[in-house]
Amino acid sequence: MTPRQGAVSNIRAPRVRLTMLYAGLLLLLQAAFSGIVYALLSLVVYQDVEPFRDDPGILAAAHHMLHVYALRLLAANGLALILVVAIAAQLAKTTLRPLERAIALQRQFTSEASHDLRTPLAVIRTETSAALAGTPPEPEQYAESLRIIDEQAQRMERLIDQLLTLSHLDADSALEREPTDLSVVVNGVVRQLTPLAEARTVSLQIERSESAVVLGDELKLSQLVGNLVDNAIKHVPERCAVAVSVWRERDSAFVRVRDNGLGIKAADLQTIFERKPQTNGTPARPHGLGLPLCRWIARAHGGDVVAQSAPGHGTIFTVRLPALSA
Repeated sequence: MTPRQGAVSNIRAPRVRLTMLYAGLLLLLQAAFSGIVYALLSLVVYQDVEPFRDDPGILAAAHHMLHVYALRLLAANGLALILVVAIAAQLAKTTLRPLERAIALQRQFTSEASHDLRTPLAVIRTETSAALAGTPPEPEQYAESLRIIDEQAQRMERLIDQLLTLSHLDADSALEREPTDLSVVVNGVVRQLTPLAEARTVSLQIERSESAVVLGDELKLSQLVGNLVDNAIKHVPERCAVAVSVWRERDSAFVRVRDNGLGIKAADLQTIFERKPQTNGTPARPHGLGLPLCRWIARAHGGDVVAQSAPGHGTIFTVRLPALSA
């Protein structure tokens, strides 16, 4: 049995049991209602024949009428049984839907984690194996291997931070909100990621920097901007440019990350912010975990992040957040 089939069976069995429970409760209510209806009908019939209680024929007719009513109630209950089962199945499905979603997200989370962590681990193993095999490497090669290992270790650290954050996205995560100037956040992110851009010979610059104060969690906002910039640096060819802008317009604050890389296909552009499971072992989203995290952070602050792109014409990510009144 595959893991997917096991997960489906693990959900199906509780759904059947819950359906039976709901159906039993509904049938009890139906039986109680039918009993009340029959009791009321009996009361009405006996009140009507009370003046003729000494007439055996009328009493027999009354008993026959009640017998007919009882048969009709049983027939109605039999027909309603199908409806009761259908309602019970729908109630069970609705009740278990959050659990099914949680299991799907857990399975997807494990899949994403294994995929995104496999690449840096493979690079580290390759470098260490090359350094340990054969003749001792030259100091320059040794230093280069250490640099690559350190870079991949930092990448794994960022991935683990993102994974830990994503694992709590469906909880009511608290944000430490305080007035935060997005221009300060952007400048800090660009300063931190400039060495990474230089290592890939990518030009990273601030295109526009205006004060834009929002009420938000500075750490998570830095993570939001950092993921967008880091994503742009990693997915553009060498010698391309990444430009970051921040400004305020009316009641909104904006951050834009623009690159002149290869762009994103239209089909992928619709799903890059989604936490989608893998298909046939291939990641459905080529941009890792950072973009779903970006959307969650933006929406948690009352805003959103959108992407514009066309193959061969670069990509633009725009974050919009509510700005504090001046």
